[in-house]
Amino acid sequence: MKRDINSNGYIFLYSTLLVVVVAVLLTAAALWLQPYQQRNKDNEQRLQILKAAGIKDVDKNNASERFEQHCTASLLLDEKGNVTQDGALPLYVIDDEIRVVPMKGNGLWGPIWGYLAVAADGKTVVGATFDHKSETPGLGGEITTEPFQRQFAGKRFMNNGRLVPLEVDAISGATKTSNGVKEMVNRTIQQYAPYFEQR
Repeated sequence: MKRDINSNGYIFLYSTLLVVVVAVLLTAAALWLQPYQQRNKDNEQRLQILKAAGIKDVDKNNASERFEQHCTASLLLDEKGNVTQDGALPLYVIDDEIRVVPMKGNGLWGPIWGYLAVAADGKTVVGATFDHKSETPGLGGEITTEPFQRQFAGKRFMNNGRLVPLEVDAISGATKTSNGVKEMVNRTIQQYAPYFEQR
């Protein structure tokens, strides 16, 4: 018996099979790409950590190798600044001296994040890097530029044993993003202060 290809049943069956095949292919592709995506994400993280610490000549092609050379420890801290295996605050030690901590915050249109590198004295910023998901190019997106990030190098956040909030030079036309960076940086410093106070 010949099947009527114009019948509702045939169209429904064909559509269902097509959706299932496409879903299987997309799932397989996503699973296959997952390790590559994670590797790229890890590499970008290493690149940003090293740049914040002032390590020169680092790019996406050599970030993994250079990270292995320069990162002497990856630690987890508790809220009191103690190194512990189940802490919630990650910290990276670069060349046995510089401490780099991750930051997360909110800009105008979405998440912003970065890394703050602190000198061996536990009081002075070595450098910072920032990135974003959806800030406006030419405005809030300027947080990723070297001139904006360079302003943090040499700033002290500890004076006579007290935390001193860091000021951030606002980007013209991007007050919300600038304020987001300022809040993120100072909140992160406050979270890690118990550790730096011990140094």
